[in-house]
Amino acid sequence: MLRIRMSRMGGKKDPHYRVVVAERRGPRDGRFVESVGYYNPALNPIRLKLDLERIDYWIGMGAQPSETVRSLIRKVRTQAEMSAEVLETAVEEKVEEAAVVEGDAPDNS
Repeated sequence: MLRIRMSRMGGKKDPHYRVVVAERRGPRDGRFVESVGYYNPALNPIRLKLDLERIDYWIGMGAQPSETVRSLIRKVRTQAEMSAEVLETAVEEKVEEAAVVEGDAPDNS
């Protein structure tokens, strides 16, 4: 059975992690099928990048995310939703602003 989990990288007292798809019974830092992201909690702000498309593919193929990876996926999805909402609001404001500017422009006919 496949598992989506973190593999530790970095030196002593300087951990960062790869999010990988690996065999469940394999060692933590052993062979993996695919790397689907990374996580560095030591940076401020933390660096977290996940390929949600590939994660969804592997979950569809039966891979089980670990509890930690599940919480990271949830965090990335909520950030993406918030970014989409902010972007949508900014576009709406620009459209309204453009409509006001066009309405105030003098008519040269």
